[in-house]
Amino acid sequence: MCVILPFARQRFTPTDLMAWNAILADRRRRGLWQKVERSTSRDRDSILIWLPGAKEPRLRLERDQQGIYRLSVHDDHGWVQFRQGTHIIDCLARVEPDAQASLTTRKAD
Repeated sequence: MCVILPFARQRFTPTDLMAWNAILADRRRRGLWQKVERSTSRDRDSILIWLPGAKEPRLRLERDQQGIYRLSVHDDHGWVQFRQGTHIIDCLARVEPDAQASLTTRKAD
């Protein structure tokens, strides 16, 4: 007998992590990212990214209970979301924020 366990919507999928690892390897090889940490809670799965020389994380990729992906940047005043989508590629297509995206951002928690 086979038991199928449902995959939690707030967790990154194995496919998500494969896409993430490809981005991570490139950014680390080029010296753009210094440190990465993943944390999982009941509400979300998050990956925090430290840029070279930063004491605190500057980028955050997360997936929430509704399965929505968000990419946020810390601007010294708090987290500001600049990408969102129903697929991880919606956030990873361009990881760094640009001027146009910052015009339409909203505060993230």
